[in-house]
Amino acid sequence: MSKVQNPQTLRGKVALWASVALVFLVAILLFLILVKPAGTTPPNPIAVEATKATGDCDVPEGDTSSKPAMPKDLRWEADKGWTWPVSDTYGPTKTKDGFPVCFARSPLGAALTAVSMNAAGNLINARKAGEVYAIDSPGKKVLLDKTPDKAAGTTPATFAGFIVDSFTGDEASITLVVATAATSSGYAGLPLTFRWVDGDWKLKVLDDGSTFVGQPPVPVKGGFVEWSGSNG
Repeated sequence: MSKVQNPQTLRGKVALWASVALVFLVAILLFLILVKPAGTTPPNPIAVEATKATGDCDVPEGDTSSKPAMPKDLRWEADKGWTWPVSDTYGPTKTKDGFPVCFARSPLGAALTAVSMNAAGNLINARKAGEVYAIDSPGKKVLLDKTPDKAAGTTPATFAGFIVDSFTGDEASITLVVATAATSSGYAGLPLTFRWVDGDWKLKVLDDGSTFVGQPPVPVKGGFVEWSGSNG
């Protein structure tokens, strides 16, 4: 007879995820919570407009509510088992050193930044992803010192949606929601805060190299904006 997993064990797994936030961008966080690394493969740039990003990305703002509607042009990119949402209108609309950049100054734009950052760290190069997406700070240096200079190549995660924790126009705090069997609800949340710097979103990193404090939330179905389907 199979045993029902103790809630304490489930909470322990989520706590473990929080404790490894010092180690690596979103990619390694997912690696430690979502089982094991996949076989290494040569990095392959993510397909977006092949132009250099400038300080003015010229991306429309769009819906700034806490439950933004999905854009009509939302679609899914796919590579090496990874799938992630993109929008030709709200981002990414350009690349910088091969990395997707230029997102809308809105909660949706920040959420699209989060998933593109994650995919890029896994498929292109984790350390370079940190260099591109993180705000220059002492914490960024700590983070990069602990980040391997290669594609993370972790087991692909399922991006379920996001929660808009707060938004001011200059700062967006979101929780990236990933589907996982490691929690009682079937979802794990990763809190991330982005600042609007030089015309695009940049990840805030704490001085110890982590992106949040405390335990990450355990979202439930209906409690977050889903990438596909109605938002109510």
